[in-house]
Amino acid sequence: MRITRLLALISLACTFALHAQPQDGTLPDPTQLGVTANTRYLDAAGRPLDVVSFMRQVKDGKNYSSTRDTQAGAAMLRITGPAPGHRGIRLAFGQGDVFPPFELPALNGGVRRLGDFHGRYTLVSFYFADCAPCIAEAPMLVAYAREHRDMNFVAITYEDAMDAKRFATDRHFDWPILHDGQGLIDVLGVSVYPTLMLIDPDGRIAGAAVGMAMRDDPAKRLADLTGWIEQWKRTKPATETPSAAR
Repeated sequence: MRITRLLALISLACTFALHAQPQDGTLPDPTQLGVTANTRYLDAAGRPLDVVSFMRQVKDGKNYSSTRDTQAGAAMLRITGPAPGHRGIRLAFGQGDVFPPFELPALNGGVRRLGDFHGRYTLVSFYFADCAPCIAEAPMLVAYAREHRDMNFVAITYEDAMDAKRFATDRHFDWPILHDGQGLIDVLGVSVYPTLMLIDPDGRIAGAAVGMAMRDDPAKRLADLTGWIEQWKRTKPATETPSAAR
């Protein structure tokens, strides 16, 4: 009986569609086929899980989030909620980890994917429109991007296109903006805004910074950002898979 139930869980895991994050912890309709190749499963701390263990946690009532790239045939699912024994701010991913696959709508039209940014360093800013530190950070990010034409830049928000456009217009923010990114944000474990991540040319996380010092003047913030990025670029990746050892 136990083997039969495990086989049923595996079968279900291989056929359910990867849609937006379920709000009640239930699986999407298993009759809707979704991405099945290159799918990775993570626990709440960002550690890899096998599909049976992942489905067991979902069956026990745990919520999960998902992000995917249908073009690349890749997806990542992560149990959401605090990791056991964890306190304070914690990203599920760190230096050397492969950035999760994604496909998100762009404010200027079309869909952008992780593969679109391969080949160059990419600075990602996670924000929301009414976030005071995000507003304060925007001029610094624009100034940095204008001085570093050899890099990619992108901002990602969980909000819809209307709020994303309001932020860009009101703050004269000229970075490419991707919206409706809650699934990716949850998989990464971003919970404090703004959060910055640098992705290396191979699609791995080179470094991250959570929040910013509002008391510092713009010149100090820009100098700090420049120093962080140069340091992140010099540091070699220490791991190749998501890990809780941060």
